[in-house]
Amino acid sequence: MHATPWLLLVAELAGAGYLLYLGIMFIWQAGRQLNAISPDTGDGVKSFWQSFVLGFLTNATNPKATLFFLAVFTTIVSASTPLHIQMLYGGWMCFVNAGWFVLVSLIFASEGMRQRFLLIGHWFDRMMGLLLIVFSVRLFWAAFGIVTVGAE
Repeated sequence: MHATPWLLLVAELAGAGYLLYLGIMFIWQAGRQLNAISPDTGDGVKSFWQSFVLGFLTNATNPKATLFFLAVFTTIVSASTPLHIQMLYGGWMCFVNAGWFVLVSLIFASEGMRQRFLLIGHWFDRMMGLLLIVFSVRLFWAAFGIVTVGAE
């Protein structure tokens, strides 16, 4: 994308706009009633592999995940970033993403933790919304050359 500057600009602006939208929606929706999902509903208990495949396909085909990673990488990777560093970023993001999903699964497997999160989740949503808005502003600034990004 760095070889086609206008395409990079479009990707940066789309990513920044999307992150801004997500941040605003996180803040706007914070405090709205959350409905706890009961383990007694649904089609029964899934095996490890069924759960893994379902989770993988859900995330891999999620356009929001693709746009999020595109937005993240366009802020930290420049044309001068060496390939091995780009690969390190990609590997690191895969590792962090997998770790996040494992952590969330372990935490929310507890009914007590789910109930506590329902009580304080609105603060988490507000903090994440603010973080996404700050990140989007940084991306807008980078797109218009107000700040520089990537390895210098």
